[in-house]
Amino acid sequence: MVDSDTLINFLRPSGDKPGALYKQLSRSLNDAIQQGMLLPGDSLLPERELASQLNMSRITVRKAIAQLVDIGMLHKQHGAGTVVTDRVDLVLHKNLSSLNSFTADMKKRGLESHSRIVLREESKATPKEALILNLDENEFIHRLNRIRILVNEPLAYEIAAVPASIISIETALDNSLYESLRAKNMNPVTAKQNIHAINASEEIAEKLEIAPGSAVLYVERRGQAACGRMVEYTQSYYRGDRYDYVVELG
Repeated sequence: MVDSDTLINFLRPSGDKPGALYKQLSRSLNDAIQQGMLLPGDSLLPERELASQLNMSRITVRKAIAQLVDIGMLHKQHGAGTVVTDRVDLVLHKNLSSLNSFTADMKKRGLESHSRIVLREESKATPKEALILNLDENEFIHRLNRIRILVNEPLAYEIAAVPASIISIETALDNSLYESLRAKNMNPVTAKQNIHAINASEEIAEKLEIAPGSAVLYVERRGQAACGRMVEYTQSYYRGDRYDYVVELG
């Protein structure tokens, strides 16, 4: 662990940085762990002292720390306060029995995520997209390609196709595609997913910031609205070292 003054200077928020203060601190703590400034077994300063030195409220510091506790990078240890875990790799477990968006999934965990839009266009559906979405060959789709990011680290790359008659390129679209569909009563209520492991191509590796050939979970989802209409065809590439799927059996 580096000396306290160096660490505090590294963690100190800046008005030039984007995002709320607790998000800035959460990202800075994550960066400090990844860069070896905080090592497994190291204890953070007590929340009150950390808040004082960073000129933040204690609530802000607690919220930032809670994000990293939730994803297993930090843990609360009796008598030692908040400690860097022995295994600092971020791994999220996704329950296959739930149908929700990446944004909703992260919010449910109490985590803040964001997306980087790589491509947003309206174009004619490919033969495969037309077949899956039950469209004529000359019909258009809204295609949205996004990198899904948590704690400054890409977790997934998604390629989504939705009939343009439901969501057009002019439609206001926030971070959650499902929220936009829900606003039109066209959100998927049932879906079929195919999942298999692949090795990342150079293109996918670049998007996920991993080495080409790394293990990736490829998920193909076809979503259907309550009215029976096919409303979503999404291809997702999840980092194999950051994501796994869980099935609960009864």
